[in-house]
Amino acid sequence: MWPFTAALVCLASFSLTAQTPRGTLRFSSGARRAALQVIDGNHPAFISLRPEQGELALLREYFLTHTGPEKMIVANPNPLKTVAPAAWKVTRHRGEKLIQTDDATYWCYTPGLVLPVTFRIGQATWKLESADLPPLLFVELR
Repeated sequence: MWPFTAALVCLASFSLTAQTPRGTLRFSSGARRAALQVIDGNHPAFISLRPEQGELALLREYFLTHTGPEKMIVANPNPLKTVAPAAWKVTRHRGEKLIQTDDATYWCYTPGLVLPVTFRIGQATWKLESADLPPLLFVELR
């Protein structure tokens, strides 16, 4: 019985570690507000977003599929002259650069990595209001 109990405790602690909060992303779309919890990504170089339901699941999915290495995510970038707002915080290497594409505006939150800050999902336009995150690569956890 003891080995089974020890294995169960180890698995439970791994699951809790994988969900360790690392920051928050706050979005708005008109009068609607949404917060996505940044969590550990099961590797020191990765972060992810806590699983969500309903409309937040769609926002989470869009965000994760449009976040990553700048050269892979942004085709035909148009650098903007404005800089990222002070409410968008990264623990180190804070990015200032914003890039406009036909579909969205992206923030280079750390060198070589971008995330969407203004984008459309269906009829709703979402905007990043505030960010607090480490300078790591976002990944999808399954």
